[in-house]
Amino acid sequence: MNKALVQVLGAVAYGELKAYEGAKADAERATDPAVRRRFRKVAAEELRHHKGFVSRLQAMGADPARAMRPYKAALDRYHGRRPADPVTEAVYGYLGEGVADDLLRWLRTVVDDDTARFIDTVIEDEVEHEAAAAAELRASLEADPAARARATRAARSMLLHMGRSGGTSALPMTAFLRVGHLPGLVQAIVGGHQRRMRAVGLPPFGIPGTQLLPAVA
Repeated sequence: MNKALVQVLGAVAYGELKAYEGAKADAERATDPAVRRRFRKVAAEELRHHKGFVSRLQAMGADPARAMRPYKAALDRYHGRRPADPVTEAVYGYLGEGVADDLLRWLRTVVDDDTARFIDTVIEDEVEHEAAAAAELRASLEADPAARARATRAARSMLLHMGRSGGTSALPMTAFLRVGHLPGLVQAIVGGHQRRMRAVGLPPFGIPGTQLLPAVA
């Protein structure tokens, strides 16, 4: 059994569970029927992802509950926060979906074929989720041009949060680092971040005046 991969899949499985709970709560809060249906669809997809990663852990001979346990406190804290304003919430949603997508694309290159095939189905859903988050952020920025400064600060804050140690990070990055293949992981995260910030007209890394690095494939 590859312990590093078990740790990563445990982190991803618990993250999908929290995403399901968040989408379910959003659906319950929604007053618009179309918005409610959208969040219900997202919740169903996130629950399928969670169950699928649990099944992959079981196929590896791992205990899913034990694999997820180390990430419970950090991910509960991260998903439990409610940004004070809609722009910050939209930035966190957009970049959060994006990082999850990038990590999954990297992860599929270091797992077995069966797990990679399952991850491909997850990525199909996540691309749609990220597109919805991007549209929400663009709408917020267009409605209030002065919100770009808040959006830039929110992006910087999220990156700093991610950069902390695995015990307090929004994402348990140390689990991913233990797998190895560090250059591919860095390329996935940095390249994805640059593309997303460029797409919404915000400075990379949330630092005003910073020039974009060459795009990473």
